[in-house]
Amino acid sequence: MPNIIRVGGGKVAYKIYGVSIDLTNSNPETAVTYTDDAVDMTPGSAWNTMPIFKDIKPCMLKNGVVQYYLNPANFAQKADGTAADITSGNDGDVMIEIPKTGFKITTVGNTLTIKVTENPNDTANFKYYAHTRSAEGDRSKLYIGAYLGWNSGGKLRSLSGKTPTASQTIGTFRNQAQANGTGYDIVSFYPLTLLQCLFLIKYKNRDSQTALGRGYVDGNSAATNTGGTNQKGMFFGETTGKQQMKFLGIEDFWGNLRWWIDGLFSDSNRNIKTAFQNFNDTGSGYTDRGQGATSDIGNYMSKPQGTSQTGFIAKEVSGSASTYFCDYATLSASCLPSFGGNWNNASYAGAFYLHVYYSASDSFSDLGGRLMYL
Repeated sequence: MPNIIRVGGGKVAYKIYGVSIDLTNSNPETAVTYTDDAVDMTPGSAWNTMPIFKDIKPCMLKNGVVQYYLNPANFAQKADGTAADITSGNDGDVMIEIPKTGFKITTVGNTLTIKVTENPNDTANFKYYAHTRSAEGDRSKLYIGAYLGWNSGGKLRSLSGKTPTASQTIGTFRNQAQANGTGYDIVSFYPLTLLQCLFLIKYKNRDSQTALGRGYVDGNSAATNTGGTNQKGMFFGETTGKQQMKFLGIEDFWGNLRWWIDGLFSDSNRNIKTAFQNFNDTGSGYTDRGQGATSDIGNYMSKPQGTSQTGFIAKEVSGSASTYFCDYATLSASCLPSFGGNWNNASYAGAFYLHVYYSASDSFSDLGGRLMYL
């Protein structure tokens, strides 16, 4: 039943879209059932015009202000079809605008339930963690870099036609993102969790590489430049593993480079610690969300932690490339996370690849960052 909110004496009917996942069913697709207002929906493109997705838009963002919106079918154009500057940086960064969205993740027995709503104010039933800095839901819009980040003069940018930057520590990426000004960071844990929820709603499948596309993950020897999907709409995937994929306008959501995720730290006892701001390398000042595992774990994920606070961090890892969540995941002590999978990760990669495995001093040629403004 839709949420009813009174606005100026009238009523606005908001939707609740959900999926229920039988965690005992190893089949990544048949285990997932639509609930609430998602019942009778068809996975895939039918969702593009639904309230939860239709207002997610590509734009040029400069100093935290939208300069103009882009043509969703061709990011090289403004929404009116005229040429856009998505390469020089003069007009800002290419970002994906996501309106305030609530999510709720619960696990009861062996049933995992994910629900989302476009209602911006239902704090009784949903969490607005993806739009939170100082107080829950205090931001009306979230902006995610459309491209993997590129360091230009000490600032992390989201621009087309660039070789994405890698081989830097999470702290270096953090500093370069923050050099753009107040509100800028690399993508953090709860915005990522919202994106993963939206993926499950749209595709009704835990096997993201089958549902949408392999991504740039198979037999490649190096990263490829940003912008390969500019004329491929808001969603794109194929089966060769040689082309970049796109989800919600976010190119290389998985594949090409893995990207650091901020605001999440697994301490020496594998207690999961999260934050909305003041990100750092040690989890200092973060909120303790409880112990995620009693020993280091790593393999294809079969069961996530499964709460609104802990999202899709791995809890059990007895799956495979074709069962359960179909992506590789780890949870190790005193570690920081990366997401998505790289140019040669094959079936390890995907929407649920979360590798909580690295120290603050680590840097790798296949590990980058992605800009966020919140």
